[in-house]
Amino acid sequence: MTDMALTLYRIDREHADRLLFLLHGYSAEQHHLAAYVPLVDPGERFSAVCPRALHDLPDSDGASWWVRTADGPEPASVLAAVDAVAALIAEECERRAVPTERCVVGGFSQGGMLSLALGGRAGAPRLGGVWAMCCALPAVEGLTLDLAAGAGTPALVQFGRRDPIIPVERAGAVADALRAAGWRVTQAGYDMDHSQRIEMMVDARTWLGTLA
Repeated sequence: MTDMALTLYRIDREHADRLLFLLHGYSAEQHHLAAYVPLVDPGERFSAVCPRALHDLPDSDGASWWVRTADGPEPASVLAAVDAVAALIAEECERRAVPTERCVVGGFSQGGMLSLALGGRAGAPRLGGVWAMCCALPAVEGLTLDLAAGAGTPALVQFGRRDPIIPVERAGAVADALRAAGWRVTQAGYDMDHSQRIEMMVDARTWLGTLA
């Protein structure tokens, strides 16, 4: 069991033999990305699991995956988030008898960084794919990445060309690093800021359809 309980929103497909984990961004909640599941997976190949971030925000319905400080993310809380979602993935795979190689982990902003950490950290089990939206590579004390160990993993990296939070250069660095480590990278930019557009989801649907 996870050390920190996660509130979950599920979309269960009776005959699905794959899992899609969707991790929302800062100040959003577990239903946010779940709303896109019928669009990105019209063939119902995946059951979706959408956890709520660990830290509720005051005066808001949203949450944060980690504690934010003036100096950036609090490392211990980032590591706690990685551990909590990694344990969730392991639990769901065991419960449904689905290997991690048939799991895709995707996320937006904070959730995208967390997805990259889950797929790229040292000793991580191989995933079926990582979907990173409007995010940068995670870089906090105590988190060791070994991207080369994930060589061959499909990755979809999407970003906004007008994003003031994750500029194009930082988003491009994600794709460059994964590509250099041997990942199978699909990269796409959109005329938007730090957000999502329907075109992103249409492209994600195409990408998900290519996965074995």
